[in-house]
Amino acid sequence: MTAGRRWEVAERGSLAGLRLMARVYRFLGRRVVLAALYPIAAYFFVRERSRSASRRYLERVFAHPEGRKHLTHSPGFFAPFWHYHEFAVQIFDRMVLWGGGLSELRMDHGGSEHLFALQREGRGALLLGAHLGSYDMPRQLAGDYGLVLNTVMFTVHAERINRFFEQLDPKSRVRVLSLEPGSLRTAFDIKACLDRGELVGILADRVPVGSAETPVLLDFLGREMPFPLSPFRLACMLGCPVFLSLCLRKGDAHYETLVRPLGGGAKIQRRERDDAAVELARAYVQGLEDACVRHPYQWFNFYDAWEGA
Repeated sequence: MTAGRRWEVAERGSLAGLRLMARVYRFLGRRVVLAALYPIAAYFFVRERSRSASRRYLERVFAHPEGRKHLTHSPGFFAPFWHYHEFAVQIFDRMVLWGGGLSELRMDHGGSEHLFALQREGRGALLLGAHLGSYDMPRQLAGDYGLVLNTVMFTVHAERINRFFEQLDPKSRVRVLSLEPGSLRTAFDIKACLDRGELVGILADRVPVGSAETPVLLDFLGREMPFPLSPFRLACMLGCPVFLSLCLRKGDAHYETLVRPLGGGAKIQRRERDDAAVELARAYVQGLEDACVRHPYQWFNFYDAWEGA
């Protein structure tokens, strides 16, 4: 099976799974779904080869002085199970959020005033997220405050996902932009969104599959790790504000959002662009590391992120 075919099957399966979960939740309630997540996590714990990558990541967190405050003991054999379980819980809560169930989730906000200020000025911004926690936080702000969010994703089924969002919540102001490695179309689409004063969300902790870009190596949890530089180059080229945007789980149905300015706002000349992009990337990675050591089970990169670095 080709890589493109695998992505297609995975996307169709994910959407079908979300629809099934939505029905179970609607008729049987939260407790039943949460109970069902334990055997689901156990299934992935038994079947997935990513157990070892999960454990190595958690060991790096434990080696960090701040990480030891949140991981009370060295990650053992069953640590990946709790990693998978946390992922399953947050996938479920995303479904609740997409379905308009904001009243069932408690959201604490930090830094949202930056987005409201941009809204008043009619300016757009890049929100750089990660595979950390729930990256649907801006959706709530979009729905409640009239902000428009465009999410950049590696998918050939952007329109199908957009229709799915609309079926769950007809008032949704979230739109998916398809990321096409090696194509300038995505960059032009992003610029058009920013020119309209909209927000654009990008996950910047992983080089997209199929991308030909050379990543930048930055220290993360004590060892150099490859990060994509293209989101930061784009910010320097367009001269738009850049924010770290995260949403982290604090308890059952309780989340904390974080919007932290990273820089940007002014166009950088071409000869200075790469250096400026690396500095933006360093600020982003530092914020990512701070969040990982405080919420170690919520970084959902289930592969060896340092491999080949």
